[in-house]
Amino acid sequence: MDTNQALKKIGIVSDAHGIRGELYVIVFSGDISWLSTANEITLKNPSDGLMQIFKLKKAKAFKKGFIASFHDVSDRNQAEDLKKYEVWLDQAHFVSNDGEQPFLAELLDFEVSDKTLGQIGKVIRFSSNGEQDLLVLDQSVNQQNIEIPFIKEFVVSVDYTLKKILTDLPEGLVQINEKD
Repeated sequence: MDTNQALKKIGIVSDAHGIRGELYVIVFSGDISWLSTANEITLKNPSDGLMQIFKLKKAKAFKKGFIASFHDVSDRNQAEDLKKYEVWLDQAHFVSNDGEQPFLAELLDFEVSDKTLGQIGKVIRFSSNGEQDLLVLDQSVNQQNIEIPFIKEFVVSVDYTLKKILTDLPEGLVQINEKD
């Protein structure tokens, strides 16, 4: 099985938490709605690229991600050794059903076009302005990536087969970072 097809990179181990081997994991998208259904998480060593599966004992939301305890990690020293490891999860956790709000991870690498502007860019990551999720594109204005609010007022359609998002953006949104 090809690891890249079965797993999706969702975050990074930020730090050890407490003395019992718990880890603080930052989730890039901020979306942890899948957490209650996950039984295992794969960690990838940043220095050698080796991946290891860890069975989740328990997990709870915390700041920009979650705190997790694993069956095979029982003290702070073991947890400290896992800092900066990439966190990967089975892609099956990120598939929405028809009519449901899509998981942001499902939109990664989608091409974004606008009714007026045409092709804008490709979704490379996600962010938030506190009020709404933002699609961060590979194109930039003044060294700042273009960010598109992922809201129904701006998104006309999402084509999962062609991996395309069509928007109808307010005038000036894409150029907001241009200097006068």
